[in-house]
Amino acid sequence: MALNQGKHIIEVIDGKRCTLVDSGISAIRKEFLKSILEFNSYEVKTAVDEAGLWKIGVTDVVFHAAVDIYKRKLHSPNGKIITPAYWLQLTDQQTESEVNYWMGFK
Repeated sequence: MALNQGKHIIEVIDGKRCTLVDSGISAIRKEFLKSILEFNSYEVKTAVDEAGLWKIGVTDVVFHAAVDIYKRKLHSPNGKIITPAYWLQLTDQQTESEVNYWMGFK
């Protein structure tokens, strides 16, 4: 799901109420998100539909990916803060130092 979408969706996945993190995704994207979420101590549930596309959710029903990413609450397994570009897999690199909006981009 896009980070600019404010809609909070609750679904039942694997018999548990979950906040839907993303749906209609590939197995590779599911594993990428699952690794991040489990590292950040969320219980992750996944399901596949008849078209072979995945949906992923967390059992914490107040979780909201956009809020947690922009509040810098999510970290990667190497200890770096998850950026919006990294979450959306627009880049596979995370910067060595944090880029803050007041510092500008170089």
